[in-house]
Amino acid sequence: MNCYSFTKFSALVASLLLATTASAQQESQNSLDYSLDTGNVEITPVGETSTIQKDEVEDDEPFLPIFGKEAREKGYELPKSYGINVNYMNIHQNINVKSIQFDGLSFSLPPIINKPMPIAPDMFKIDVRSTRQRSHTETLRLDAWVFPFMNVYGVVGHTKGRSLSKVDVGSKNPFVNSFIKGLGDMDGIDFVLKFKGTTYGLGTTFAGGVGNWFGLVDLNYTRTKLNIIDGNIKAFTLAPRVGYRFTLPAVDAIKLPQSKFSLWVGTMYQNVDQNFHGKLSKLSFSPKLQSLINFVNKGDGTFNVKQKMESPWNMLAGFRWEITPSFNIVTEAGFIKRNSFFAALEYRF
Repeated sequence: MNCYSFTKFSALVASLLLATTASAQQESQNSLDYSLDTGNVEITPVGETSTIQKDEVEDDEPFLPIFGKEAREKGYELPKSYGINVNYMNIHQNINVKSIQFDGLSFSLPPIINKPMPIAPDMFKIDVRSTRQRSHTETLRLDAWVFPFMNVYGVVGHTKGRSLSKVDVGSKNPFVNSFIKGLGDMDGIDFVLKFKGTTYGLGTTFAGGVGNWFGLVDLNYTRTKLNIIDGNIKAFTLAPRVGYRFTLPAVDAIKLPQSKFSLWVGTMYQNVDQNFHGKLSKLSFSPKLQSLINFVNKGDGTFNVKQKMESPWNMLAGFRWEITPSFNIVTEAGFIKRNSFFAALEYRF
């Protein structure tokens, strides 16, 4: 009975640990909206006159961006200095697990064994065939153009998701492994786990444009606190993009003014902290499995997991519709190794 309890316990916690990377990757992916204001950065073509009058610039020049007045006088059209974004992200991705280990477990069999007997961390072997994770995140972002070519921002958000794992359970000890396999089919077990957390971070975007063409590079650093682990998950994201900006004619029938529409393609690199640890007492299970966990965990049980993303890179494609200089809509899709959908509403002032 003890080996059976350990087996079920190990398999369940193994799957739970696989979910922890998802939130960090999810929060990193949120960086895709950070630099989309750069569609507003353009140079007035030769032979044309900028729509920004010199007198207007001098009379109503905002404090930011620094050197903004000089840029406008040279014909650059700049976005409004400050922005507020409300964003939504949905993401699906695969995770590869390298190793899982448990520490601080023990068992006792009163009245035969009253003293807790420690369980070796490598007693049980958990192999993960595959893990597919999906999650969604809502974030609020505040940004400002410090220079005409440099935007800085802060972001805070909430993530919620689940993961589905295929797990094989056994042991490195031949005798224990034979006993476990004799209990029944312990291969390809499905586990569905739920998680949630809060993310916060800072970032910057470098951007520029010539005519209707624009390019940008976004960098950001975030930390995520999940409810199933101790400490924070750290993530760094690098995302270059290049695109083209169109002018859409006004639609008088619905009183829609002339607007701007930007299309782009890009790629995203993510470097996420993949070493997780925490206390088993923080995890929540079904009543039946909770009784088995209580049998082997006397309050000091911990988990440690090492894993990595299937690929640190994925491709991006999206658009931004600048309905007015103050109100914008943004969407972007990620594909190949990581599938995602992003949407945002932006207000600039």
